[in-house]
Amino acid sequence: MDRDKDIADGGCLCGAIRFQAVGAEKGAGYCHCESCRRHTGAPVVAFVVYGADQVRWLKGDRTRYQSSPAKFRSFCGACGASLTFEDCSGGGTALVEFHISAMDNPNAFPPNEHTHEAERISWLALSDDLPRYRGSMRID
Repeated sequence: MDRDKDIADGGCLCGAIRFQAVGAEKGAGYCHCESCRRHTGAPVVAFVVYGADQVRWLKGDRTRYQSSPAKFRSFCGACGASLTFEDCSGGGTALVEFHISAMDNPNAFPPNEHTHEAERISWLALSDDLPRYRGSMRID
């Protein structure tokens, strides 16, 4: 993380949007779902998860797209950089999954699992020993 063990900063490609996450992340992983792939244009997405109450939007306004009920994807309206998947479906704290590529120090968030493995592109082979889940990540 950038300034402190419990503070992580990030932003978009052009700098119009800046954010900060405070406290320990809830998890980090790879997502293979079709929706994440289409949102980013990548064959797999690496993400880090925080509670919405841990996130501060410091500069600019992200553009949000409702991709399914109570679920949003955000990006910078100026440069188009993908930023988040946001789950506001209730049953606890709303979650913000930042694309690790939007973090200032992506090395601080090594993935610890694969989610939506059932949707993985068949030719993509990542040789690691991380747990693989057919659906969403497990959050303790």
